[in-house]
Amino acid sequence: MASPSIPSPLSSPVEENVENVEAGDALPILKWTVASFRALMLNVRMSDEYGARFPAEDDTTADAPAGYVTLFVDFFGEGNFRMPLTVFMANLLEYYKIHISQLSSLGMVRVHHFEYCFRSQEIEPTVEHFRRFYQMHDQLGFYSFIARKGRI
Repeated sequence: MASPSIPSPLSSPVEENVENVEAGDALPILKWTVASFRALMLNVRMSDEYGARFPAEDDTTADAPAGYVTLFVDFFGEGNFRMPLTVFMANLLEYYKIHISQLSSLGMVRVHHFEYCFRSQEIEPTVEHFRRFYQMHDQLGFYSFIARKGRI
């Protein structure tokens, strides 16, 4: 799938319901509309071959049907994620033995920022390079990456 020729930031296609959320409560529920989902698919030029589906009401990230993967809207907006995966992203997920649905939105942003910085300097990003800068971090049950302290 080709990336858009002129990248543009995505407007948030979801509304966050944060009523009565207190420290220690579950994360806020994000409310989607079919129209906002379709707009996202058009904006990121998601190919029909991937079979993206609008989640059912009250679905959670753990409710993806067999053969489907949950991807977060922030992957596409803030993280500039596109499909198919880059070889670097696939290698990173394989190295850390995590599934893409286990990666937090902030983790996706950090991975893509790293990849773009390396590519802008005409350096092929590798897991070994990535590990010099970052270490994996568990963030509310999802994985992210934080600045590495010390040596690898």
